[in-house]
Amino acid sequence: MAITDVSDQGSEKWIVEAGRELDPPASDVERLTARVIDSARRLSHSRSELATDRTSVVVTDRVVRRVIMIEIRRQVSRPVLEVAVTSEEREVTGVRLGLMCRYDDDLGALADRARGVTREVLAATLGEVRGARAASRVDVDWMDLDWRPPSTTEKN
Repeated sequence: MAITDVSDQGSEKWIVEAGRELDPPASDVERLTARVIDSARRLSHSRSELATDRTSVVVTDRVVRRVIMIEIRRQVSRPVLEVAVTSEEREVTGVRLGLMCRYDDDLGALADRARGVTREVLAATLGEVRGARAASRVDVDWMDLDWRPPSTTEKN
């Protein structure tokens, strides 16, 4: 191995080249960071069992929250900021929805639609009787911000 005089090459250029060889690509770092954050998020969320068929299927509050969020986004077309499911002894005692609205929205009508979607999800995931009891206690909170889908956002 020959010793070279780095002053001939410019020490800054040599350091930059060495740094490129040592640093992992940014995409690898971003991927690893995303995986760590997702894992931490999964571990930090509660997983209370709400229903089971006693053999292989278990429905947790996490599953119910996720399905409610997806269906409200799809059917009501408003961003969902929060879905909170409260339960006692495997019985859902309430659902709180945090939704974002536009300034000209009819909040009453949208809240009714969101409650209807929630009622459908609860019946599908918990069963008709338990779902109906839980659906009678759905609160909708609104965040008063103007929101546009990404496809209609104007660039300044």
